[in-house]
Amino acid sequence: MYGIVHGGVDRPLRAHSAAYLSSLPFDGYAVGGSLGKDRDEMLDLLGYVLPLLPEAKPIHILGIADPRSVETGARHGADTFDSCFATRVARHGTLLTRDGPVHIGQGKYRGQNGPIDPSLGWDHTDPLWCSMSRAYLHHLRRMHEPLYETLASMHNLRFMTHTMAEIRERIRSDDL
Repeated sequence: MYGIVHGGVDRPLRAHSAAYLSSLPFDGYAVGGSLGKDRDEMLDLLGYVLPLLPEAKPIHILGIADPRSVETGARHGADTFDSCFATRVARHGTLLTRDGPVHIGQGKYRGQNGPIDPSLGWDHTDPLWCSMSRAYLHHLRRMHEPLYETLASMHNLRFMTHTMAEIRERIRSDDL
């Protein structure tokens, strides 16, 4: 069972919540509730709160899991994250890539037959991943095909899985 640190953007309340919960025998801790009005305020608040929690226990961030926030949270000691971010933005036409978001509905992707994100690898033996080019997903999105949402969500989840694997490697090599 996890103790959930609350307190909004009020640092003394967050510190009090973290201190009290840390004194109890929880299996881990989570940070939840309002984390600010924008990403910068949220990341600043996480930088303040996470070091207040016991290092020996897992720390989870509730409802946050975009790539930048995951990396920053991990740098400050967070172990796990949960959010619908990857699938929500996929359903609305955004594919996550190492070079930044791709808004797949734009016409410039119509003829791009290569992989969505070459850094994820391009398995020519796997018919599913091999067919998921930017051009194909652009076509599905423009035609309002329900298959688009499934494939785009799968891509974004694969991207986040690779992102977390890279973060784990950077932690192991003391590079984060």
